[in-house]
Amino acid sequence: MLSLSQEKGAIVLDNLVFTDLDGTLLHHHNYCFEDAREAIDYLKTNSIPLIIVTSKTFSEVRVLQEKLEIDCPFIVENGAGIFLSATSPLTENMPPQKRHIKISQAKSYLELRLFFKTLQEKYKLRGFGDMELSEVVELTGLDEEDAINSMRRDFTEPFIALEEIDLELLKQEVNVEGLDIVKGGRFFHLISQGQDKARAMKYLTHLFEERYSKKLKMIALGDSANDFTMLQSADIGVLIQLHDGTYADIECDEIIKTRHSGPKGWNETLLKVLDVK
Repeated sequence: MLSLSQEKGAIVLDNLVFTDLDGTLLHHHNYCFEDAREAIDYLKTNSIPLIIVTSKTFSEVRVLQEKLEIDCPFIVENGAGIFLSATSPLTENMPPQKRHIKISQAKSYLELRLFFKTLQEKYKLRGFGDMELSEVVELTGLDEEDAINSMRRDFTEPFIALEEIDLELLKQEVNVEGLDIVKGGRFFHLISQGQDKARAMKYLTHLFEERYSKKLKMIALGDSANDFTMLQSADIGVLIQLHDGTYADIECDEIIKTRHSGPKGWNETLLKVLDVK
């Protein structure tokens, strides 16, 4: 299992890989990552951290990390929370008794749900907190166990609009409350303002750079609008082709676009970026 629990100086760390999940490392329809196996194994062999940055929850990511056999730091719910394993060198000065250390300045899920209820008085919106398990299964394509984990939220509320909405107008309204809305691959997400993937990525990179006393290269991969700030802020940003063969609309000449969608495009492009022969 890739963990980064080695002593300082035992590994040569130059790159950090930050990745979105759905439609990026995971196949859009079946959530499989086998097409990315070659690049995943390369990262493990070379002790390059594979840092998940996702709209998914803590519970969902921990299940996936076990399948990937990694124990690296990870970022959940669109940047709202950073979790560090207690065995990570980044947590050496933190309380050792905890399995994971949480870093977040985001509002709680309860606070977001209370505000979301006020939005529902004016807009036809339906959030995860309103849904039965069967509805989440149907909308996400997850099995029941994974859907339950997706509903165990700490910081953000995914939702769908039951009628056409003016997204910019809605954003202005939630901004007044210190909140924001981002668009993911399947859902809108109500989040705390300023808590995005790019900010969390840069914060975590700073922790690594302080720990290893060197400048590290940020490589970021994602496929949708809620990944844009992360891709633009990274040293190397990779935009994954969507499952229908198109690309999310991002205006940045420096962003690399993959030739294939999902984990196949992720694998091919990451190996090229890392100059794997």
